[in-house]
Parts: sequence; structure tokens; C-alpha cells
Amino acid sequence: MRMLQVGLLILPLIYAKLFPKQDEEDATGSSGKNGYLFGGDEPSLAGSDLSLDSPKRSLYSPLGSPRSISHFNFDDCSIEESTIDEASRVELCGLLGPTVPIDDNDIDPERFLTLPENLRDKVIIDLPVGYHRTRRAFLTSSSNFWTDSILIKALGYDDVNCTGWDRHDEIIGLPDHPDGVNMKEFIGATKTTSYVMPAGKLVGSSVATETTTLSDYTDDFFVIQMKTSTPGVPFGKKFLAKTQIIVVNLGHNQCQMICSVEPEFPHGPPLGMKGQITKGMKAGTMEMFEKIGSHIKNCATSYGW
Repeated sequence: MRMLQVGLLILPLIYAKLFPKQDEEDATGSSGKNGYLFGGDEPSLAGSDLSLDSPKRSLYSPLGSPRSISHFNFDDCSIEESTIDEASRVELCGLLGPTVPIDDNDIDPERFLTLPENLRDKVIIDLPVGYHRTRRAFLTSSSNFWTDSILIKALGYDDVNCTGWDRHDEIIGLPDHPDGVNMKEFIGATKTTSYVMPAGKLVGSSVATETTTLSDYTDDFFVIQMKTSTPGVPFGKKFLAKTQIIVVNLGHNQCQMICSVEPEFPHGPPLGMKGQITKGMKAGTMEMFEKIGSHIKNCATSYGW
């Protein structure tokens, strides 16, 4: 019994190292599809009396409020990138690729987007990068931006291996698609990525396997949903990390990432540990999302690409 008590006391410390703590209180919220009405500088609610506090620069507001939310605009994003030489940094940032002319266009002020339900905890990150440019960097298999610049450079993962999409691998993510291509056929495409997460003071390095599904794909927004297994971490065989990234076209070479996360317990949560696992996953994933946004911002602004 004493060993169990000690274990329960130590486990939060382990998760604090795997998923560094971020002070933020949970709040209850509702679920369902998120409706987004675009237009003007003020957030506009479409048929709802719910509200979301967000900067005026946001062009939309969800109909349902998440349990917890943070908002980073790209002017607030910065991470220390002194651990790599200048030439390598320029090369990695160059993987973001050149600007796409269509990204400088206005967006339709009357468009209404139906975005998927957010997961339990959410963060919004504004990016000074055009939508089609971001879609190309995130999704095309010919681009190494996600693997080399995000997973290896920004997040510090090792031994990264990624398969291509299981369908339309040479087309998904391109700014312009060949004639006759139906983008709806992309929806449901999957790929698998494996990597080694770095060790912390209390735990060693751990292998992760991530399955990514492309669940929405249009010229207004795309959505990737990921399920990640980390069997080597405490209770890692009992849960999966579910993450979702929605990227929305804001026009004028800007886009916005709506990132969310929640745990999945395929066979039920470990006795008494659901809250600890959920809080640890939330804190670490929110930091991961911010690192991704910060790295993209640094690539886009530091070198003028």
C-alpha cells in the first residue's frame, strides 16, 4: 500500500517532465460542430448566444466553447533557436517553401464554415503564413518541412520515419491540383509516423507511433487528426493521445491553426489516474502546439520567405 501511495505521488512529477506544466484552469464547455461566420474585424456569432473572448484580429468565433482555451498570435510566439548553426537553420526554414500568389487574396466576407468539433483542450495560433503555403508544407510528401523542420528541429525528436499518404500521395497538399481531381477523395487518407521522444530527468526516451488522418480538405480549411501511442511512458499502454489541427485560410498571407487534444482510453482509464493523465497530456501538448507555431513564425519572418 505504501508503494502505491508513493507511486501516486511521483506520477504527476513524471508527467510534468514528459509534458511540462502550464498553469491554466479547466472550465466546462459544450461539444458539437463549430460554425464559423467570416467577415469584418469583430468576431461574429452565427445563430448562437455563446461567446468566445479572442483578439479582434480573429475573423471567426465558435458556436460551442471548449473546456479550456488559449490564444497566441504570431507576434507573441518566440522560441530559442540557438542550438543549431545558421546555415542549417536557413536550410530548415527554407523547407517552408516560397510564398503562393493566391494566398495574398481576400477571403469571402460572407463565407460560413462548418468546422469539426474541437477536442477537450484547445489553443488558437495565428500565423503570418499563407494558407496554401502552409498546406503544402504540412501535407505534401515531397516536402520535408513537417518531419525535418517541425518534428526534428522544433520538437527535438529522433529517428523520425514517415510513410506517404495511402491515397493521392503525389497530389495532397499541392497549391494547385490537376484538372479533374476531386478533393473530396482526399478525405480519409492516412499515414503513419514513428519517432523517439527525448528523455527527461525522470524518464528515459520513448518511442511514439502516430497515425494521421486527413479528415477535411478544402481551399478554406484542412483538418488533420492524429492518434499517438507511447507505450513506454507510465500507463502508456492504457491510453492514446488524440490531437487535431485545423488550419483556416484568413487571406492576405495569414492563416490560423486551431489545435486541440484529449486522451482516449481504449479499455478504460487506469484506476484513479484519468485526471492526472488528462492534465499531463494537456500541458505537454499545448506546449508542443506553441513550439510548432513559434517555429513556423520564425521561419516565415526571420528570413522573409
